[in-house]
Amino acid sequence: MIKFAYIKNDTLFFVLNHPGAKQEFDNNIQSIKSALKFVQPQECKELNITDIKAFVTHSPSIKRISDDTHKPQTYPERATGTFEIHTKDEKLQALLSSIRDIIKAKHES
Repeated sequence: MIKFAYIKNDTLFFVLNHPGAKQEFDNNIQSIKSALKFVQPQECKELNITDIKAFVTHSPSIKRISDDTHKPQTYPERATGTFEIHTKDEKLQALLSSIRDIIKAKHES
């Protein structure tokens, strides 16, 4: 649920994508601060982080989609078109009959 993090004015900001994540983050922020005091990552030795804050962003994220995912997913027809039509309405009966014929044609091919 963390979109990204950055440092500004000696404050480490976490940008979250859900309000529930922020609430959970706020509940654990003291643990994170104390852990960073004891074990500071090697990459952050020259930084003087004095505070940690988090906020929720509602901006949509841009997802990189490969060309393979743009192909429509298809499924084989499982219906056979063997059903009875129990209606007295002629228009509805004609419509259901045409649907049944389409299903039968797809099932046979």
